Amino acid sequence: MKILAVDDNQFIREFLPAILKDTDFSNVTVAASGKEALAIIEATTQPFDCLLLDIVMPFMDGITLCRKIRAISSYRTTPIIMLTLKSDAISIEKAFAAGANDYIVKPFEVREVERRLRVIQRLLDSSEVALRLDPKSMLSGGTLGLHDFELKEPVHVLGVPQLVPPFSLGNYLSQLSRKHLQICQVFCAQIEDVEALYTYANSREYAMAIGNVAAAISTVVDCPQLLMAHFGGGTILSIVTGDSLPDWPQIEELVLADLQIMGPWGEEADKAPITVSIGRPVRPNANRTQRVRNTFNRAVDRAAGRQNSKNNLWTPHTSAVSSAR
Repeated sequence: MKILAVDDNQFIREFLPAILKDTDFSNVTVAASGKEALAIIEATTQPFDCLLLDIVMPFMDGITLCRKIRAISSYRTTPIIMLTLKSDAISIEKAFAAGANDYIVKPFEVREVERRLRVIQRLLDSSEVALRLDPKSMLSGGTLGLHDFELKEPVHVLGVPQLVPPFSLGNYLSQLSRKHLQICQVFCAQIEDVEALYTYANSREYAMAIGNVAAAISTVVDCPQLLMAHFGGGTILSIVTGDSLPDWPQIEELVLADLQIMGPWGEEADKAPITVSIGRPVRPNANRTQRVRNTFNRAVDRAAGRQNSKNNLWTPHTSAVSSAR
């Protein structure tokens, strides 16, 4: 794995290559600033496989650098790990919203750095990277129901700042401290009749529908400590830290009202606004090894229960996030 580490602290720039020298991650290039990092990236013919970015740096902080790197076409999906002294939720969530996939809080242990890199290596070796869709750059038209992705396949829709890839959302939840777990809630929004949406929409319209739901959730929750991801099949999971949230089921009513205001999601004016079912929130599992899958599956079940309760029929539906991490 070819790694670029960016940190204004000389000790960290010397420390990281030294501790990784005898591991599988010994190919480390360092940079002292965001400007230097961008120059190295531009001059490198073979792109880096992973980037480690310090958040707190002068002139250009790591979050700004992360956003600039994500604007480079060859680095749209490259794993980015943030290195930071800050463990507050707002800084970390801003980093994820800018495109980060993971973070390590300083001072860090040698084993923790290697462990997080191995998680990234598994991501690179697997098919867990979600397809990125940008409705603004996608062509209008297109054959209805003909997509480059399956219905249940996660797709990451660009354009909603707090919407992140599924892998990143799972990493974020797995890293939360006990203090933040106490004020954290996870809930799921399920697009209703998503099979019909997939069948009768083109790819741009499908991406617009997912983006509209995420944007409506963001507007209603109105909290900087919010991150979301689409896990496929119209299933959007959200993580919120804080206690200033709308009551349930009021949040569903407000999201539906916002979707009505947005109007048609497609390219034709007669497209009806999409509808969603939103389950009551769950508290994350304290057990770190089981936290992501168990928490996400419980949230998905509650959304499925909410949707099926309208027909007085409820069946568990936990397959959507079985491979979240």
